[in-house]
Parts: sequence; structure tokens; C-alpha cells
Amino acid sequence: MEGDSEVKFGFESTPHPWKSIMELATYVEDAGFDSFWMPDHTVGFGIKRWNALEAWTTLSAVATKTQRVRLGTCVGDVYRHHPASLAQMITTCDTISDGRVTVGVGIGEAMNLFPFGIPLEKPIGKTRETISLIKKLWTEDSVDYEGKYYRFKEAFLQPKPIQKPHPPIWIAANSPMTMKMTAALGDGWIPASMFPDEYAQGLENIREGARKAGRDPAKIEPALFTFTVVAGSREEARKAIGLPAKIYFLTRPRIPRKLGFDVTDEYDMTFKLVMKEETTMSLLEKAKKLPDEILDKAPVFFGAPDDIVEAIEEYVKAGVRHFVVNFYVRSDMLKDNLKLFAEKVIPHFK
Repeated sequence: MEGDSEVKFGFESTPHPWKSIMELATYVEDAGFDSFWMPDHTVGFGIKRWNALEAWTTLSAVATKTQRVRLGTCVGDVYRHHPASLAQMITTCDTISDGRVTVGVGIGEAMNLFPFGIPLEKPIGKTRETISLIKKLWTEDSVDYEGKYYRFKEAFLQPKPIQKPHPPIWIAANSPMTMKMTAALGDGWIPASMFPDEYAQGLENIREGARKAGRDPAKIEPALFTFTVVAGSREEARKAIGLPAKIYFLTRPRIPRKLGFDVTDEYDMTFKLVMKEETTMSLLEKAKKLPDEILDKAPVFFGAPDDIVEAIEEYVKAGVRHFVVNFYVRSDMLKDNLKLFAEKVIPHFK
């Protein structure tokens, strides 16, 4: 928060299998992380396997296995559920967790929508309307609403969430339009893989927009989602993150383009990429052709613990106060990354 010096850390889980999710949730709570997040996907992001459990159902189960850590989605869209159903799902998880839920919302990704006949149309308008409606259902006794996408008449939900006035909604905003939405409606800002200078400017714009909207900018929590690999040495971490990071960069073409690399839009995560073997194998082959030098300039964290601390400090200066990390490694390396991060990185900021 604006003026708040406390730095928090969250962990984004694998979306499958349940046994691993449960073990990871209890481990990160015991290890000192502040939050635990599920990717909210219909299908998982991968090359040959795309397993994914439904996020809010899973988080409700995780809530029964944890006591302290906050639980959230990083992040979901508003198209796959009716606003009333989504509001009720979140309320259920907030109730089971005794008020530990944070809602991460973005404008959606093609792979979770297009194969199922769900269009990605007017994403800003529909997301804004849905967020506003969910807040009404959480805070009002009866809702009458005539909007562009939904119409409610004497609609209500009981019970209300545990958190008052409602569970915080964090918006995954990387574009000017989504940042404006964050300024108007967000309780937190959680962009993905932003450069420090971009983050600082974006946070300034969001806070100014919040002031103009009559909101307290200090109540918008500044967070960041990033892929991370921590190892015994920078070279060891670089080797582990290299190809997975390059695959990710091709799905977020704004990142390599900012660094001067000419890449295609055909794998754009938001508007084009769907999970099928011929597409993902093509993505893999093109990623292999990206030069290694991109890794040292891109907004991912990798290296020995001291390297990670240094990278985080740069973002803290840019205004980040809650880091949500996804350890971009094979499952057999995940616990080692978590242990190193918890023992050598988090204590530096506490």
C-alpha cells in the first residue's frame, strides 16, 4: 500500500494434482509465505499435458488445510461464470477460510475460452460490469440492475462474505485501459512480468486515477506476479529457467518487443493461444531459437538467493509490496526452490 513498507510474498501453485497442491499449501504457510494462489484455468499451460483443477473448489479445500495464509486466484476471468455464481463461489471460499480470500481478475485468455465457444468480446466493459455487480451482491440486500450485459431484479445473495465490505479484488492490469479499471474498481493491482520502470509509472497512473475517482489510492495494494527460479548459483538457475522463460516470452510478445526482439503474435496468450499439441510443439521450437541474452534483460527472477534479493529490491523501489512468485521449474525441483526462497530470500524483507 502507498506508504506501507511491509513486503509480502505469495506462491502460485501448480494446478494439478490435488495431493501436490495440498502439500504445497501447507508447506508455504509453514515456511512464512503470506499468500497461496491458484491459477484459474479451464486447461493448464503446458506443452503436452494440460491438467487443471477448478480454482475456487480447490481453494475451498485448501482452506480446510491451512489457518493463516491468504488464498487467491492468479488470475481468473469473468466470462466462464455468471456474476451471481462467481460471487457465491467466492463467498463460499471466504466463509470456509474465515475471511482469507483475495480475488484475482483479468480480461481472460484464449485457451480457457475459445475451444469452449466462449467469446472474448468487449473484455474491459464486461469485466468492469461484472466486478461492479459482484460487489453489489456482496454488499447490498437487494440488487436491481440494468446493464449492457446483465439485468438483475430483486436479486440477492445470502450469506454475505466474511470480509467487510467484501473480499478484495485485485486486477491483473498491464495495459492503460485495464489500469484505468484498476484505479476505478481494484483493491489491488497484480500485473504480470512488468519491467521496474513500467511498474513505477503504472502505479503512479493508477494512484492518480484513483484520486480522480474519489478513492483512496493507499487502499490499492501494489502486487506483482513473476516467474522465478532460485538455485545455488546464477548459472544453475539460468539453465533451469531458460527454455520455459522463452516459451513464456512468446506468449507475451510485449516483453521481447520491448527488448528489441521481433516476435510473432501467433502465440499471444490473451487473444490467440489454445492448448493443442501441434500449436504447443511449434511454440516450443520457436522458443528454442530465441537468443539466451533475452534472459538477462527480461522481467523474470532467477539466480542465487542474493540475485533474487537484488531483483526484488529493484521492484520494491518501484512500489511493489506483494510479490506472487511461480517457480518455473520441474516438479522435482519445486521444493528445493521453495526452501531456498523461504530461508534465504523472504527473511531479508521481514
